[in-house]
Amino acid sequence: MHIHFMGIGGSGVSGLAVFAASLGYKVSGCDSCESDYFKMVKGKGIPCMKGHSASHLDGVDLLVRSSAVRLDNEEVVEAEKRGIEVKRRGEFLAYLLNDRYTIGVGGSHGKTTTTWMIFRLLREAGVSASIYAGGKSGGFSSICDSEPFVVELDESDGSIFLAKPDSLVLTNLEYEHADYYKSPLEMLKRFEDYLHSYRQKSLVVGRGFDLSDRIYDDFSPLSFPSRGEVENGEPFQNSDGSGFTFSNGKLWFEPHGRKVCVGRLNEPLHILQNRSAALLAANNYLGSQGRSMPDIDYESFWNNLPKVDRRFQVVGSYHGLSLVDDYAHHPSEIRATIEQARGAYRSFYLIFQPHRYSRFSAFYDRFVETLKGVENLFVLPVYSAGEENLDVDSESLVKELNGLGNNAKYFESVDQVVDFIKLNVDSFKASAIVSVGAGDLNRVFRELLGAR
Repeated sequence: MHIHFMGIGGSGVSGLAVFAASLGYKVSGCDSCESDYFKMVKGKGIPCMKGHSASHLDGVDLLVRSSAVRLDNEEVVEAEKRGIEVKRRGEFLAYLLNDRYTIGVGGSHGKTTTTWMIFRLLREAGVSASIYAGGKSGGFSSICDSEPFVVELDESDGSIFLAKPDSLVLTNLEYEHADYYKSPLEMLKRFEDYLHSYRQKSLVVGRGFDLSDRIYDDFSPLSFPSRGEVENGEPFQNSDGSGFTFSNGKLWFEPHGRKVCVGRLNEPLHILQNRSAALLAANNYLGSQGRSMPDIDYESFWNNLPKVDRRFQVVGSYHGLSLVDDYAHHPSEIRATIEQARGAYRSFYLIFQPHRYSRFSAFYDRFVETLKGVENLFVLPVYSAGEENLDVDSESLVKELNGLGNNAKYFESVDQVVDFIKLNVDSFKASAIVSVGAGDLNRVFRELLGAR
């Protein structure tokens, strides 16, 4: 079967295309621009074309499209004329996973990192697991070997509801993706209906968020310490006998008599929670196979994990300042990145690019609250991702923040930010520049590093 992927330069579709090729399918793809993901797929020998054309469909049996590809795109229209089946990315992923043991990872924040952690834990235990994730680690976004298949599931367009994994991890859940879910109540109901629709062998849900707290109360899944419990050093016990305790300045996972180090309490909270979720999922799977958690130095294991791209990733340095790229785009994620930056660096500059008008509008007040304490802040226009302007703009955010005592600067473009940094970097009193956003602002660092 020949499968053609539209949007192959995106983080999700690129990995899925490589995954499909590894399973023996003939694969090709196209995208409007040649991103790093586009180049990664092309480097693996998969034919990738820039732009869209009906000629891409010659010999194609199935067309898989990113949710960013519109139904009126000429390739999609031509495929329907020719009788070629068209599937969304999530539909095709669910098709691939049918009859394969799957550990699915969803949630509002941290799912890419947690997916990779589960995979690495299983590999450390001698399990030849496979992975499909929404971000690269060690140069890969998917690795196809044997079961179980550890996969990241996407709630942004409802794709998660098409999959029926044997084990499911929801790292957390709070209102997000205002373009798809019209209210927090709608998002909660969709997840409740989903969890009622089939029986999981195991379910892990992170608490401390309004929606996932409701799910925890209703479904009684396994869980791990919330922010408050970590800050207060309160142990947490699961119904299956596993639990989490605190001693010697560390958080410990205790699966049935074992004691596994999750990390030091001075590490960022969201990292400790991602590790906790991964440990629960890996322990559940290994136990179901008559195995146990690997007997290793876990502190060393965590410290030596390959980094996930754009997750507090140090991409280089410029005039002595570390350049840190992060994919955070929701207020909660940006808050976590700011906390991590404050712990890692004496002082820093933050570059923020809002992602999607719908998100910026829905959470505007929370963005103000999250950013108002940042000493040095650069703000770019909203990265629309194809959305119409909802009468919200970054310049107004800067004015409001400065009225609250910030020292924020507004820039019309990535190029303006690059030029300002080049001209003024010698006067920066900081140790790092941190970028947050899911758009193209990481081009700032590519331009700076390429200019040396």
